[in-house]
Amino acid sequence: MKAQETEREEMIESSESFSPDGYEYDNPSENPPALDQFYGPLRNYVKMVTGGYHRLFMLDASGGLGKTYNVKHVLKEELEPTEWTHQKGFTTPVELYKTLWKAQDDGHVLFLDDMSGLRNNQKAIDMLKAATESDGAENWIEYRTSQEIAHPHNPDMALPNTFCFRGAIIMSFNDTPKTPDFNALKDRGVFYQFELDYEERLELIREAAKIPDFSDLTVSEQQEVAEWIASVTNPSIRVSLRTFEEVCSMRHYGQMESQDWEKMAFEVFNLDYEKHLIIRMRESNNMPINEQIEHFKEQTGRSKRYYYNLLSDIKNERMS
Repeated sequence: MKAQETEREEMIESSESFSPDGYEYDNPSENPPALDQFYGPLRNYVKMVTGGYHRLFMLDASGGLGKTYNVKHVLKEELEPTEWTHQKGFTTPVELYKTLWKAQDDGHVLFLDDMSGLRNNQKAIDMLKAATESDGAENWIEYRTSQEIAHPHNPDMALPNTFCFRGAIIMSFNDTPKTPDFNALKDRGVFYQFELDYEERLELIREAAKIPDFSDLTVSEQQEVAEWIASVTNPSIRVSLRTFEEVCSMRHYGQMESQDWEKMAFEVFNLDYEKHLIIRMRESNNMPINEQIEHFKEQTGRSKRYYYNLLSDIKNERMS
């Protein structure tokens, strides 16, 4: 029996394990967050709208990459609070009509954020096409209905069925619909697809980790979390600033409440915590096998037999 256990112990191959002390982290005071390499083009496109160079900017970007934050950041820098409006998501055509009416003034910028939901609403698409006609400085928007359109500020008044829109529009999508109508919208302004591959996303997370107020963790703890994510994920997993923020929150909770934050964080990436726990323990030269098994049983509630079965699975996966 002992020979069989020894054989099973030797089935796992060694690989580099994650250790916070095994990395040299940038000092933010010497190497501040270099986010412009990721967001520079996006911010310039927004400035083209706020500066009056374009009246329509369409942004296509996956969720969790910071598109909303960066668009709003530029709007706050370039415009007064009364000169721009942020509308999150699409509801109904009549609500879109009211939103356009409120943003109709010349120089006003309307940020329609996460508008993927309007892909099947022809009336809403037609209104946006009317609002972004490139000929002339005035675009007339019409909404015909048998009922009065409630005024957004005065319940005793109704909105007209048509008005002149002189403002500018920024629209963002997690996935821009590929239809003739949306192609017509894209032709009216600037279209930018913002996407990062796996390595670029990790680099973005590492730079964001240098931001002192990104989370409740210290900068060094954030940097440790960034490298932890890099150590447990691979290109098949979509990491993002949002998942980084979630894991930072889990670590802060774990530290405050004496909970295993890594076990919680594995769920974010749909990874197998039990396998990773075995690998981490096996890669620790200072942890005897009996201590590994006891720790595994304590952390997971599993048996010694389950530990060895999972160890065998790990070996088979690495050999396949």
